[in-house]
Amino acid sequence: MTLRPARKLAVTAAASAALLTGLLTWQAAAADTGSDGSGRESRPGAAVSDTATGKESRATPGKGSDTVSSKEVEHSGTSAADYWTPERMRKVQPAPMPVVER
Repeated sequence: MTLRPARKLAVTAAASAALLTGLLTWQAAAADTGSDGSGRESRPGAAVSDTATGKESRATPGKGSDTVSSKEVEHSGTSAADYWTPERMRKVQPAPMPVVER
C-alpha cells in the first residue's frame, strides 16, 4: 500500500503526537508518586511513615539516598543592585563564548 506524501506526513504526525502524549502522561504520573509509591511527594526532613510497621521516621539525605534536596532562597531585587557597584562593573571580565568549528 502506497501512501501519498501528504497522507504519510499526517499519519506520522498523528502517531508522534500520540506517542508524545503517552510519554508525558507516564512521566507526570511517575512524578506524582513519591519514592515510597504513596502518591505524595518525598522531601528531606519530611515525616515518612512505614505502612507495614506503622512507625514514622524523618527522611534524611545522605549516602545512597536517591532523595533530591532543595532549599528555598529569597533574594530581593536590591541585593543584586547593591552587589554590582561601579567598581565591580569596571573590573568584570566577559564570559567566554562557545565557538563552533566547521
